[in-house]
Amino acid sequence: MKILIKQIFREFYILINRLSLVEKLIYSLFIIALIRAVYLTILNLSKKIIDYIVANSQMIFAICFGVLAIFIFGLGLYLYISRARHKQNILDEISIDDHTSEPRNIYIDGNYNENININGDQIEIHGDVININQDFSEVAKEIRDLINELKNQGYSEEDAQKEIATELAEEARKKPKVRKKLFMWKNSFSTNTVKTNDEIEVAREVVSSATDYSYTSSKDFTEVVSGHYQKLDELLQAKKWKEADLETAKIIYVISHNELPETSPYRTYRRNYFSSEYLKVLPRKDLNNINRLWLKYSNGRFGFSVQKRIWKRLGGGSDTTYNSEEIQEKFGDEVGWRKEGDWVYYSDIYYSLRSPSGHLPILFMLNSDKSERCDIDFEILEVIVGRI
Repeated sequence: MKILIKQIFREFYILINRLSLVEKLIYSLFIIALIRAVYLTILNLSKKIIDYIVANSQMIFAICFGVLAIFIFGLGLYLYISRARHKQNILDEISIDDHTSEPRNIYIDGNYNENININGDQIEIHGDVININQDFSEVAKEIRDLINELKNQGYSEEDAQKEIATELAEEARKKPKVRKKLFMWKNSFSTNTVKTNDEIEVAREVVSSATDYSYTSSKDFTEVVSGHYQKLDELLQAKKWKEADLETAKIIYVISHNELPETSPYRTYRRNYFSSEYLKVLPRKDLNNINRLWLKYSNGRFGFSVQKRIWKRLGGGSDTTYNSEEIQEKFGDEVGWRKEGDWVYYSDIYYSLRSPSGHLPILFMLNSDKSERCDIDFEILEVIVGRI
């Protein structure tokens, strides 16, 4: 229903732009007359309501007082429960940190036909030393290389991942520093928001994230930085997420607008208005370049591909026919665009690395003004899912 109403307004906008000046004037007069009639109707109805309230003031006062009392009681109960949950969450986090505060050395003896040793901040695999405190992109690359090496020795992809995860989990149980690192990576990159203290489950998610984490290194971004994306690159590198979100929207608008056919009615849309048609003509190369920059500087936390992975896991696709409002709401809940059963205001968008995975970018998908609750154009997301 929501999509149908949106489409009607779009078609109406296109129709208005095609009218002559005289036709627009006639329509304006008609609309003014209609507004006046609605105004008079509302005015008369308001007078009747006021007269009724005056005649029945005592009864209405009693009802309002009762409703207010119930509301205050319900609000107090809600605040009490929310506070109790908040305290429990803090206790849960403390229980994890209590086990991960003391740095120690780690030694892992794997059964890979060779030994795997993790010493303190380093992982030594076949003579290759990996620093676990370096950027996750480098750690992920080393894990993928190890998986390929194990596959060459006869392991399947699944068995290689399982073998690495099992050894990491075993030592994480013994050594707090590795455990803390694994949980940090899990919280940063995993799309699974369910809290767990199971080391093997966390280790598997970390290895899985490393396998999927495949953006290129900074040396491959020469073309990106020297093209349309220099400012975006600088903003993301400086962790200015809000400014980068706006710059992403600007880049998409400028490139897509230039790609639209001369006869396209979307060329007449107001500046900075976004439609799924813009994303359909945005060159795939540009879409992937923007995505890689977000992945690179957020350590895989933000970007189109992260949003796609969450959307697909929840059952969403690239066809509006199959994407229910329930899927949209679940997606909004998971990426932090919804809270307590409702869409957040734009001012509540959390521009920080501590926000949920897939939280950004968002601005180019908004139908709403910045003073309103977020109204996401899921047609745009569906186009991205089909093209990224």
